[in-house]
Amino acid sequence: MYLRNTMKGNIGIAVFYMLLLLLPTDSIGKKMEEEQEKLFRQKRNPVIPAIYIGATVGPSVWAGLVAFVDVAAVTAANIRRASSDNHSCAGNRGWCRSKCSRHEYVDTYHSAVCGRYFCCRPR
Repeated sequence: MYLRNTMKGNIGIAVFYMLLLLLPTDSIGKKMEEEQEKLFRQKRNPVIPAIYIGATVGPSVWAGLVAFVDVAAVTAANIRRASSDNHSCAGNRGWCRSKCSRHEYVDTYHSAVCGRYFCCRPR
């Protein structure tokens, strides 16, 4: 008889602790879900690298920037799209070419705006 009463008491305590463990999970799950929705709704705001601001870029670079940020941010940064990768670079001090001439050198810093070409600047 004593054993049955203790087991009933232990079952009661076990059920009580199970309820304590299970009740807050619903509210915790709702809080986490709300936080995830809030983060998802926040607009991403990645920074455009300084080399591209105010530059003319090729179509492939333009597409990459638009994929990285949106079109409004790219146009707000005064980034212009050239019709091909063959355009000026380094603030009109160089030209994007597939191969530089002998009197030019490759400006590796400004070549980022040239897409698959190189920024060739006079020596």
